[in-house]
Amino acid sequence: MLGLWKRPSFWTALVAVVVFWDWTALNGKYVYDDAGSVIKNVVVTGQVPWKEAFSRDFWGQEMKEAKSHKSFRPITTLSLKLNYIFETSRPSFKESGEKHPPTFSFHLVNVLLHGLVTGLVTEATWFVLPDVVSPLIVGFLFGIHPVHAEVVSNITSRGELLMSLFCCLAFLSFASSLTEAMENENAAHITNGSDAAKKQTPVKPPKGSRIRRFFGIYIVPWLFMTLSLFSKEQGATTLITLVVWDFLQHHGNALNLWKKIVARESSAIRFVVRTLALAVETVLVVIWRYILNGETSPDFIEAQNPAGFAKDRFTRAFSVTWVYCLYIRDAVYPFYLSPDWSGISIDLIKSLSDPRAMIVLCLWYGSAISFWSLIVGLGKPAPNDGSGSRTYFRNDSLLRKVNMGIWAFAFSPFLLSSNILVVVGLMKADRVIYLPLFGLLLIEAAVLQFYLLKYKVSMPTAFDTKRQRQFWFAHFLFIFQCLICCRRTHERNLAWSDPLRLWESAFQVNPKSLHTRYNYGYELSLKGRFVEAEPVLRPIGDPRVEGPSNTFVYCMVLFNLKQCDRANELLDEAFTVVAEKRREGGVRNTEDALARTESNLLVARAHCTDDVRERARILYESVQVDPSNEYAIGLATQMVEKMQKYEELQKELAEIRGN
Repeated sequence: MLGLWKRPSFWTALVAVVVFWDWTALNGKYVYDDAGSVIKNVVVTGQVPWKEAFSRDFWGQEMKEAKSHKSFRPITTLSLKLNYIFETSRPSFKESGEKHPPTFSFHLVNVLLHGLVTGLVTEATWFVLPDVVSPLIVGFLFGIHPVHAEVVSNITSRGELLMSLFCCLAFLSFASSLTEAMENENAAHITNGSDAAKKQTPVKPPKGSRIRRFFGIYIVPWLFMTLSLFSKEQGATTLITLVVWDFLQHHGNALNLWKKIVARESSAIRFVVRTLALAVETVLVVIWRYILNGETSPDFIEAQNPAGFAKDRFTRAFSVTWVYCLYIRDAVYPFYLSPDWSGISIDLIKSLSDPRAMIVLCLWYGSAISFWSLIVGLGKPAPNDGSGSRTYFRNDSLLRKVNMGIWAFAFSPFLLSSNILVVVGLMKADRVIYLPLFGLLLIEAAVLQFYLLKYKVSMPTAFDTKRQRQFWFAHFLFIFQCLICCRRTHERNLAWSDPLRLWESAFQVNPKSLHTRYNYGYELSLKGRFVEAEPVLRPIGDPRVEGPSNTFVYCMVLFNLKQCDRANELLDEAFTVVAEKRREGGVRNTEDALARTESNLLVARAHCTDDVRERARILYESVQVDPSNEYAIGLATQMVEKMQKYEELQKELAEIRGN
């Protein structure tokens, strides 16, 4: 076996780590959902025993509760807990007096996991494109692609990395064991005695190797599929990837498979048995996972995914598919990346007059051709050559590889995020195409390898012929693509190191998102940049636009800009909205959440009150409404101290006047 450093996967993994290795990013702040997944997660912080990871969701809520997100990821949760224990046990943290532990080890593990996944992706490429160049193309591009920044640079996205890791391990176990089994089966027929021309006897492999291959094909992938599912839900499709690869690798299309079944070929029969076995394994684990949800389902709302929740079938079909087109665009041209695409971020397609509808139709047409080729192949049957055989594929090898990229490695891991089986709680997110990008890169590498890189040329005569010019054009294109990806990845990596930098970049790309507006305006206000924050928050200041929580932030900005009259008008409306939500009830209008909102609104009201005693009374009321609101408690405590000092000063002045 070649040394580790001689394998392409070692170098692609190393490059993947290096491109994300930035000291600022590794020591970045907690951003986006990190507060919920780490800082406020009772399992991660140790407020409950670690065993609770197997009864709570990814955010620390009891799975049986109606308000639970139902994202059951105990493997991911426990990995974050180990990071938390490591950081909080360090003497430097205990001496610092900081409230939250540093993020270095969290980010470090993410970067190392990305390097490991990149190496496994490179190894997996050998089973699709078994040449020297293609694994390097796929591995390098996968490791340095900017779309991966949300997964690698964001602590909360650890689940994508672990899910992809176990999925790749399942595929490598299955593909290597199956390939070995089929090679042994082909080599097992040896001549028997002098009657070699008439008789062949299959020679059974040693029992130990049969057992090892059985575990490698059926048991180990099932185990890794389970670990993948319990790292993130998309891992449920792991075994589907294996079946699709097996089908395309050894049969190519359903027509060929059917002919083999009719002819009772052992390869086809064994494929059917493998498929049924993997299907049963998948169903068993998925049923187990579904039972863990309890009696309620995730509470997703239309604002999170307008395309998936659209009532009109035309709008839903075209809008959801348009999101697929945007994912493909990000894979090819990664310059429109943002952590949030909720709400009105992406306009829905409501009629064929929308020019985007033609792009959607083109995608459907290409997908239909590819799917039809899975059944009968492409093109008309070739004329009979006298041997009785007919060729149903033009460029059969390339077609199989492209179909593998599309259906096995792009569509299959994306299936649960596609809004086809279930409506998910997101419109679009860079993180969900972390593993599916592998399939798109396989297509690129297959096309380059087939059309441009299959010719051997020498450097002195590099541009003498058309083939040589194509060869070097492909190399220059690949190098240019790598340089652009590295630069963009560095930018995105740094963006994810700081909340203000992240939401500023998000606002530049996607200013239509109300959620992005809130976060960007909030971060600007924390930095005291109130003049800049006001126009950002103005469209969501009305409590009936995006909720009264946003009104609180906007009113605090107005207070600092000395516009309390306007703030008080908005606060009056906000209190009315809170009362309406209390009467409405529901999972998203719990008393705890409304109490926190009302408490914050009272804090804003207190700031815009001139009378000192009235301000103290309102702050006291805000603490009474929500005794867990540390922000309100801190302000109320400061006000009490000021009132005490004020009363003492008044007494001293009275004594002086009396004397």
